Amino acid sequence: MNIESEFFNRFELLISSIGVILGFLFSIQLLVKKDKGLKANLFLSLYFLVLSLRATKAIFHNYYEMTDSFLAFFLCLFLLIGPYTWFYVKHRYCNNTPVKKLEYYLHFTPFCLITIYSVFVPNNNFTYTSIFYLGLFLHGLIYCFYSLYWLINIQSDTIVLERQETIKKWLLFFILSTILVFINAILIFFDIVPFYPSSTFLFSFINIFMAVLGYKNLWLFEMQKEKYSNSTLNTKIAREYSNQLNQFMEKDKLYLDPELTLVKLAEKMNISSKQLSQIINQIEHTNYSQYIARYRVEEAKKYLENPDYNNYKISAIAYESGFNSISSFNTTFKNITKTTAIDYRELFMKK
Repeated sequence: MNIESEFFNRFELLISSIGVILGFLFSIQLLVKKDKGLKANLFLSLYFLVLSLRATKAIFHNYYEMTDSFLAFFLCLFLLIGPYTWFYVKHRYCNNTPVKKLEYYLHFTPFCLITIYSVFVPNNNFTYTSIFYLGLFLHGLIYCFYSLYWLINIQSDTIVLERQETIKKWLLFFILSTILVFINAILIFFDIVPFYPSSTFLFSFINIFMAVLGYKNLWLFEMQKEKYSNSTLNTKIAREYSNQLNQFMEKDKLYLDPELTLVKLAEKMNISSKQLSQIINQIEHTNYSQYIARYRVEEAKKYLENPDYNNYKISAIAYESGFNSISSFNTTFKNITKTTAIDYRELFMKK
């Protein structure tokens, strides 16, 4: 008995089993989640279920003989991965986008038809059989690349949130991971890498990474509670107001007014204070106070960097920059620059 060989066999089985267990747990957890409004969870659950079944088959096939029809059926499960990937990406990024039932039927009909047909396809190395199997992998890759293209080029009909950008990054990782699964299958097809444990190892590592990312961002699997669901602002209008707002700040320097408030600024822009708050929150990714403070600190930095104002007191610079108290200036300046105004000035004096 080769102890080293036995050790690696058990290690391969352990890693492969971790992936399978995590896959089934993900699938079950997503199916039983209380948040039924998120359609994406259903497709992600089915996605993990299919990959877990395939990984399970890979483990058993390494130890036990299986019939050709049984192997062909599990191979045809690849026809589900592509559509599941596409519908998960689409529903997760644009949850409110309606999809007709006919579209679902069209995407899943090939699996039904080819699965029935695959029973009669022998699992051997005949040319036509090989082309048939390779077509299954290319089918999935086409879905993945189309999903990737769609996600990169999609223009949201709502104001883009930082949250939405995080979802996009998660989906990019998800698509690229799925592409790796299909590339690995093609490499196995051409005998470049071994069937086992490469497929189960890859599936395990993908599951582990997804588990880490997922548990750090559990909100990815929950419905977003829209803060501005009743707002009449769309992306185009909001960005126009945002450009107008930045112009007021950069050219007219309204932030220099220490009495400037959200209400006053909204009145100048002829919009409600709620709409202005929404624009600052969702376009600038901050709140009103921080938005104005950022401009005031930048103004103060210009004074502190200019040797012509070395004789100015810090308090004078604070008031010239739009702050109405020295304490507020000191706190805000340090929070934004991570240093004090005095140290900041001395740094430039040394230079």
